[in-house]
Amino acid sequence: MIDINDYSDRLERFKSNISKLRYNRLALKFLDHLDVFGLSQGRIVKYAEHLPLLLRIMDFNPKKAKREDVEKVVAWINSQPYKEWPKHNYKLVFRKIYSVCKG
Repeated sequence: MIDINDYSDRLERFKSNISKLRYNRLALKFLDHLDVFGLSQGRIVKYAEHLPLLLRIMDFNPKKAKREDVEKVVAWINSQPYKEWPKHNYKLVFRKIYSVCKG
């Protein structure tokens, strides 16, 4: 099958960028784990696209996150000048990585 959206290369670029950030191993493991859910390559790329910003604003270990930590990230997302769907997407990715870390 031809990858007209270049998802494979885009995912590798995002993974390369993520590998330079704090909690990179956790985030890369999370991306690999998404295959378990049967998500499309495009959806995984979308998650990878949102992870760098989330990793930059998380000043706590996601495995040891407390309620206050989670609320701080969600409040930050809500305070950004994004439209509702991008905010929803960031919160969704954050919720998924948080649940994978805690689970």
